[in-house]
Amino acid sequence: FWLKHCRLALPSFCVSPIVRRPFFLHIIMSKIYSSTDVASHNSKQDCWVILNNQVLDVTHFLKDHPGGELSIVNFAGKDATEEFNMIHPPDVIPKYAPNSILGKLGAGKPAGGGKTKKKKAAGGGGGA
Repeated sequence: FWLKHCRLALPSFCVSPIVRRPFFLHIIMSKIYSSTDVASHNSKQDCWVILNNQVLDVTHFLKDHPGGELSIVNFAGKDATEEFNMIHPPDVIPKYAPNSILGKLGAGKPAGGGKTKKKKAAGGGGGA
């Protein structure tokens, strides 16, 4: 309700040119995902990535990506922030794929499940 009536008061840089809704709604209504959640979406048919601590479902964007599907699929289920930021301007996601934002990366188990193998101490006494 309030958004319908307040839309005219929003500066143009706050409104997506594609879907005409404020970008900040993604932040206000974001769900929190762990890296484990993201790691399970690691295929061309179900492709999530982490960019700048945001979780994105880019499955439907793959076919439209100018750099080809493979450049995204290589990072499916992973954090692609460093590589992404090297070649994209900051406004590329809100401009071209605003509906891909699912939520934020939050606390949770690391993608590896947080399990570490413990090494057994070498047997034998410490003789003279």
